[in-house]
Amino acid sequence: MTETPHIDQLPAALRDSRPVQVIRAAIQSQRLAHGILLHGEQLEHLDTVASAIAADLLKSDDPERHPDFFTLRPAKKARQIRIGERGGNEPNTMRKLMHDLQQSSRESGYKIAVVHEADRMNDAAANAFLKTLEEPPRQTMLILLTTRPYDLLDTIRSRCFNFRIPMHAEGLQDEGWRDWKQDYRSWIARLSQPMSQRSNRTAAICGIYGLVARFEQHLGQATQAALKSEKNALPESATDDERIAFETGIRKGIRNQLFIEIEQETRKACIELSHQIPFPADCLTRSIEQLERVAGLLEVHLKEEAALEYFMLQSLRIWSVHAERLSA
Repeated sequence: MTETPHIDQLPAALRDSRPVQVIRAAIQSQRLAHGILLHGEQLEHLDTVASAIAADLLKSDDPERHPDFFTLRPAKKARQIRIGERGGNEPNTMRKLMHDLQQSSRESGYKIAVVHEADRMNDAAANAFLKTLEEPPRQTMLILLTTRPYDLLDTIRSRCFNFRIPMHAEGLQDEGWRDWKQDYRSWIARLSQPMSQRSNRTAAICGIYGLVARFEQHLGQATQAALKSEKNALPESATDDERIAFETGIRKGIRNQLFIEIEQETRKACIELSHQIPFPADCLTRSIEQLERVAGLLEVHLKEEAALEYFMLQSLRIWSVHAERLSA
């Protein structure tokens, strides 16, 4: 096994997403739950994250070949996950998986099962799986992957730690958002200049509110586009509360991705400035601390525009002090 954890070898946008960072911390602290539900719009991204988790827990570069790694997938024309025949020997069935998980670990470590497209479990398979979730075998990790989490039993969802893997794992592919990031870096470059002239400070403050307004516009457009493309992700039987939760989850996932990109752009801006002034390490550290602070406040329902405005005002203060020191 390589020294670098497999979860750290994921593509940058996946690795840096908040859900993956939380999972990474749980692995390091050995406080993982026995049931994890990974959901999002792209199954391949969910599979990639699940494979990295399994590789780290099993200490294997190839978990698919590990004797304590098990999978379950939809089968036959109906594409269902079936409970299988009694006896537990029919391959790729819930009973076979439950039988395998009840056995002792081959290598005295974790046993890991990944259920692909978990929403395809039929009623019998789902009920059998629920019993295992309620009383899991020792050192067993159950990872469910789905693009339709609301098709799962409520009792299954509630017994798993839920992580929504961002849809835009490669970043928001929008020309307007690329322009926003460029303008944000230019704004930071302006902050590195002395603010002694009132016109410079006024321009910097006006720049904040322009960037905040455009951020809200891009977030709203990206959310609406995602909702439109995922209009069939919820079953017709979904309640109003489930629909609200679904829409909120999509907006939150996109918002978190945009904030990750703001952190990346802050680093880029500092690197660009280092060609003209000494690398502003203190400004970068303090700015990232403020960005992480507002990201935490967003989790308790602070509005996005208020959070971004606060971060940028704090950045203005941080960079103003730095510029004054350089000019002294």
